[in-house]
Amino acid sequence: FPTGLQSALTGYCLHGGKLLVTGAYVGTDLWDNPRASKVDCAWAMNILKFKWRNDAGAVAGRFKAVASPFPSFAGNYNYYNELNGDSYVVERPDAIEPVDKNAYTIFRYSENNLSAGVAYKGDYSSCVLGIPFEAVKPEMRSGLMKSILTFFEQKASK
Repeated sequence: FPTGLQSALTGYCLHGGKLLVTGAYVGTDLWDNPRASKVDCAWAMNILKFKWRNDAGAVAGRFKAVASPFPSFAGNYNYYNELNGDSYVVERPDAIEPVDKNAYTIFRYSENNLSAGVAYKGDYSSCVLGIPFEAVKPEMRSGLMKSILTFFEQKASK
């Protein structure tokens, strides 16, 4: 997330945006790389509403929805975690945690219950997944996207 992109996303969010961010290293890139800074970490916590836990959230290729104030998130999902002819392999997706009173874990890795996804609803909405959306198995992608879009349309509870 270069500085210019952080600025653009911050402006979008602060004007009521609805932001989906996914990636195997969404936290690692901001916390644990040679170019990462405290400013990057603060941006993730203040705007995306998550903090990085580790870069080895899971290896089994499965995650599940968990109880949260956002009922649109439900079900069990698989992602590509082994060599195949359909997608790149996600070997070590990030575990991420919510950091705001209006942010909640919405998905956990099935094998260990580490947090795999965080949703925030306040003056804007964000959904951050430690799994790349495109690595979710094709037969599950539309259900996952529907749950995210439904979340974005829900009003924030006051």
